[in-house]
Amino acid sequence: MRMKKLNFQIKQKIVELSGACFWFWNTFFNFLESCGVSKNIVNKYPKESFSKYKIMQNVLHDLDFQNNSNVINQIVSEFFKMRTAVDKDYLDEAKAKRLLNEFKSLVGNDPIEREIENQKSRDTQERLKKESEEKKMEREKLEIFKNKFLGLLQNSSNPQQRGFDFEKLFFEILELERFEFSKPYKNPGEQIDGHFKYEKFDYLVEVKWEKDSAKQKDLSTFDGKIKSKAQSTRGIFVAINGFDQNAICKFSGDSPRIILMDGQDLMSILEGRTTFYDCLKSKVNALVKHGNIFFRPF
Repeated sequence: MRMKKLNFQIKQKIVELSGACFWFWNTFFNFLESCGVSKNIVNKYPKESFSKYKIMQNVLHDLDFQNNSNVINQIVSEFFKMRTAVDKDYLDEAKAKRLLNEFKSLVGNDPIEREIENQKSRDTQERLKKESEEKKMEREKLEIFKNKFLGLLQNSSNPQQRGFDFEKLFFEILELERFEFSKPYKNPGEQIDGHFKYEKFDYLVEVKWEKDSAKQKDLSTFDGKIKSKAQSTRGIFVAINGFDQNAICKFSGDSPRIILMDGQDLMSILEGRTTFYDCLKSKVNALVKHGNIFFRPF
């Protein structure tokens, strides 16, 4: 982390504190080392030729010359944490405390802690900016998806291609919301329109765009696919024109494993009034608590 250089007054206080807080040379040199001062700098000023005051003055000068504000601020931080002299049994403790208080008044607060808080603030701002950009991109993609969907509503010339495009659009929504999914695949004797994971369950997908609502036989066929899989398998049936009421009644309330979604559900997602995740969560809750396979979450 990079921090501002110290002013002259603070540096002078650091020099004074070097003599007021340290009596033993080993303690003083250990302090410098713990702050990150290199041995190359310390060895330039042997104790036989320099006082603690002069060594600290030279050390600060060399660190400034190297533009090493990090180590300087570490020295400031360590002095800021002191309450009295380190070797207080051999020094004037009252003087040390006075100088430390004067030093703290000049500094204001611990520069390392301050920089940590500043960095946290910068990280938070960066995170919020990134989240805002991601949400903007999601809104833009949803708008594209909505226009695709509206285009499909107007295109009735090729029902089979429209069904494929609708299926593709469904998985684009899952990808946008970062679901783990697989696209259409075949098992011996059956076609599966896709699969995704939600919480502890696997969901098989059935996507239909037909002129009329899905009938009981459609749900029965899909239910058979689900029951031939592991107990943790459920299904989501997406029918653009909804479902026959008899079909809904038939598959509700008796250990249901199918969740129904129609074009109205899909439009609420594409218009940003809800998300697929939230819509699914509400429908799953209704399935588990009430056996309701076609819950309206809005």
